[in-house]
Amino acid sequence: MPYDGVEPNPSKKGIALRIPEWIEFLRLVEVINNTYPDLATALSCYMELDHASQMSALKCSECYPFVDTDII
Repeated sequence: MPYDGVEPNPSKKGIALRIPEWIEFLRLVEVINNTYPDLATALSCYMELDHASQMSALKCSECYPFVDTDII
């Protein structure tokens, strides 16, 4: 949210965090990782072996949620 704003506005540049917000974010990431250790060790789907070929990667519903896999 802009300093003088009342409402958050989306932008092309992503999010911007102030230093205290960044520190709080890092603290929360640590809490989440400690509470859910499976999330801390999870890999993105594109790092799995089933993405080793282009055809198998194109069939990934996480990477390509709107692709009809029947035509691939």
